[in-house]
Amino acid sequence: MRLGELLSLPRLRLRVLSGGDQSDLPIRWAYTTDLLEPARYLSGGELVLTGMMWHTRPEDSETFVASLVEAGAVALGAGTALGEIPDDLVRACERHGMPLVEVPTETSFGAVTEEVLRLLNRNRFTTITERHDRHRRFIAEVAAGADFPEVFAHAADQAGMNAWVVSSTGRAVAAAGPELGEDTRLEIAHRALTAPSFPREVHAPGEAPPRVLTVLPVQTRESHPLARWLLVCAGDHRSWAEEAHETAAELSSIAVLARSREEERALNDARHAEGLPRLLTGHRMEEAAALLRAGGMADPGGAPLVAVSAELSPEPRLPDLARRVIIELLAGRPDTVVTGDGDVLAVAAVGDGGDRGDGGGGDGSSGGGGDGGGAESLRAELERGARALEPGLTDYRLAVGVGCTARPLDDLRGAAAEARHARRLARLRGGRAQVVAGDEIDTHELLLASVPEEIRDSYRERLLGPLLAYDRDHRSDLVETLERFLEHSGSWQRCANAMHVHVNTLRYRIGRVEELTGRDLGRLDHRVDLFLALRLRD
Repeated sequence: MRLGELLSLPRLRLRVLSGGDQSDLPIRWAYTTDLLEPARYLSGGELVLTGMMWHTRPEDSETFVASLVEAGAVALGAGTALGEIPDDLVRACERHGMPLVEVPTETSFGAVTEEVLRLLNRNRFTTITERHDRHRRFIAEVAAGADFPEVFAHAADQAGMNAWVVSSTGRAVAAAGPELGEDTRLEIAHRALTAPSFPREVHAPGEAPPRVLTVLPVQTRESHPLARWLLVCAGDHRSWAEEAHETAAELSSIAVLARSREEERALNDARHAEGLPRLLTGHRMEEAAALLRAGGMADPGGAPLVAVSAELSPEPRLPDLARRVIIELLAGRPDTVVTGDGDVLAVAAVGDGGDRGDGGGGDGSSGGGGDGGGAESLRAELERGARALEPGLTDYRLAVGVGCTARPLDDLRGAAAEARHARRLARLRGGRAQVVAGDEIDTHELLLASVPEEIRDSYRERLLGPLLAYDRDHRSDLVETLERFLEHSGSWQRCANAMHVHVNTLRYRIGRVEELTGRDLGRLDHRVDLFLALRLRD
């Protein structure tokens, strides 16, 4: 309510003594006191009513009014039951810009307080009704397919709150307020991935003093921390008024609806494109082009394309989590078709040039040669997103393979196969998230990645199993000795020096390795056998 609403009530007979031009000030409560310094009992926004019992000398007026200003009180209502209001109080209010209202003897403070409460409840009911009407309108707009960032910005602006929506990789989805820097968005994503509960407080890095933000999850039916949105609101939720909590809840519900619609659309698109791997394997390129076009790709027959293969291991409980993660990692490229659940295939159209949309191969050549600009740009995006997700990859490992740029469309079959090989290579490497490009698979790792997993396990166990068992039973270091020996290309002296042991000790250990494995480390082919077994162990 506003001060002017109270002053306009004839039955109260209130008379303004100072600050008559401030009738638009908002009042949130009425408080009665006769303390000389009541600041510690006020929280701001009050109309303070006083019977003047504290007034014993002119200097008391300055002390009293200064205490009200310090506490953030809005206006002062002074009663006349003990006599006229002294001039020193009027002057003190004028000096501090504090509106002063005379409450006549026939009007009780209880009547004034009752009217304040009535006006507050009436205005609150009106505000709640208007807010609910606005919220229903925004929900209806999102449900009808309106642009979510635009609707979100409008809703937050009308509620008077700075708010943002950020993805699990720190991608900016929607905003209402000053732009959040990349470092801040990444910090938000990191804190959310490692948060045991919500809401969470985040301090914007690089700001002095650091801005406090509150992070809440946009929780859909099947959302997962690795592929969800986050609602970010300005301020610390622990100090919010009730209205701010209600605003955050309303913004969250709008974001939940938008996210749910997006997830449903992505699932339908994936189902429509589920035949794509089979079409590529069968070299049915015209049908593959038609399927890509139906999936929203503008020009699959003319645009350079990049294939991406991905998986999460072990297999997630949420069947299509890997697909959801890849969709998030490729969200900056709308001309993309993603399909598959555990074994995900994505095809992204990239433009000509050397930037983010670079397809390379300006001479029309295929993606197998130096035409790697589009693939390299895409790989860089995937690596940035994968790094952002690493804090949340506590239960899974993410392996992503990127094929070279395919141009023309006929090259997409080979690019998809190359992406799958690169994904297998990524799975062999360490770390929670690995992104490997096709041009990296020209070493022995390509051969290892191409071999079925059960054969790799059998090969590794047959060669290294006896050494591992011996080390376990005798608390020795034969496996480490073998690794160091091969690292130094079979040089006895250099290896002994590096291990800080005598050459004879090294010769004894290598002799045990040869005895247990049946391999002669003086032969190159036997060294290669053990080297590959060690790489498979890594």
